Amino acid sequence: MNDDRGRLRISNADRDGAIEQLQKALDEGRIDLAEFDERSKTAYEAKTNAELDLIFADLPTARADGKAVQRAETAAEDAEPVAAAEADEGLRFSGMMRALIWVACTTVPIWLFVMIDTGETQGFWPLWPLISLGGIAVAQRLAGDRKRA
Repeated sequence: MNDDRGRLRISNADRDGAIEQLQKALDEGRIDLAEFDERSKTAYEAKTNAELDLIFADLPTARADGKAVQRAETAAEDAEPVAAAEADEGLRFSGMMRALIWVACTTVPIWLFVMIDTGETQGFWPLWPLISLGGIAVAQRLAGDRKRA
């Protein structure tokens, strides 16, 4: 039966799922960008399940009917880190929030220094990049972070 599954032709959805798994492996640092590119190309060129399974042969997750399966560990071992990550969810900043804080911490002191140096009250120009980045951060938050599982 496993041989029959390997001979079956795959769909575009199977290829897209494989690319998502490769992206997760890249995000986790299991593969580098060059490997990701090479494996992605192979995934897009794959025609059967067997060809697609070869891409994940050395990764801790394997494909099974187009879905990722957990490593051969117990669910209890994986439950603690997941619960801790979910509890810590509100304390972490996304990359966009870090960028927003960085822009605020650099532009506001510059604006303040120029205002003190010239002695003139100027418009608060740091507001414009902060509004732009804040809008992007809110949009990302509403859309959900696609990197989270």
